[in-house]
Amino acid sequence: MNPSYKLSKTAIRGAVATGLCLFGGLLLGFVLASGFHGLPMHLPESRRTQISMLIILVALVGAGFAWGRAMARLAGATESGRMAWAGALSYGPAVILAALTLGRLEVAIIERGDGPDVPVHVVFTLLFVPAAIFVAGMGGFSLGVAREGFRLAWRLSLASGLAGGLAFLLINLVMHQLGWRVGAPGAAERATMLTVLMAGSLGAALAGGAAIGVLLGSMDRRYVIREVSVENQAS
Repeated sequence: MNPSYKLSKTAIRGAVATGLCLFGGLLLGFVLASGFHGLPMHLPESRRTQISMLIILVALVGAGFAWGRAMARLAGATESGRMAWAGALSYGPAVILAALTLGRLEVAIIERGDGPDVPVHVVFTLLFVPAAIFVAGMGGFSLGVAREGFRLAWRLSLASGLAGGLAFLLINLVMHQLGWRVGAPGAAERATMLTVLMAGSLGAALAGGAAIGVLLGSMDRRYVIREVSVENQAS
């Protein structure tokens, strides 16, 4: 098989697996948490929020587990269980940590006015692009540690983080040009921030997954060549 064709195939498979598992898990978590939060129950608002966050975390952990197993199959790795748990223990906590940090920064910069005097859509870009880099990079790092060690982990982290962050930034800029500007008049009624966030997250998942797929696919190819070489020398 043509090597470039095989790498393209693994890139597509990595993008699809990441989009379905990670973005799908994120979307499912939001839907379930929103449904729970809207139930007619006599619970304090803080307790509802805590349970909703727990529901999202459980959904993300399950999504990360499925993603790690899918990427292990893509790479032809024997460490499928270890990679599955690496995905589970990295994706959920990374998203929750990013969300909590962004929430605090949003309150400080926008509501209290402690940050620079810049438009809301600029603040959104400055906060959420690094968050996308962090979440995508953590996923790549965890899979790399489980697959081979820290050397591969840093490569996967850098590739997936940069690809995911760039994809989020490009989608954010394109949607801005199409009229989906965060903080614009009427943006709340259109759920602009949530729409741009979800579109950017999907793009980050696809791009980050493709980058990981390419690197894992190239590793698999090197392993095959090495095994064939060893067999030829033995014969």
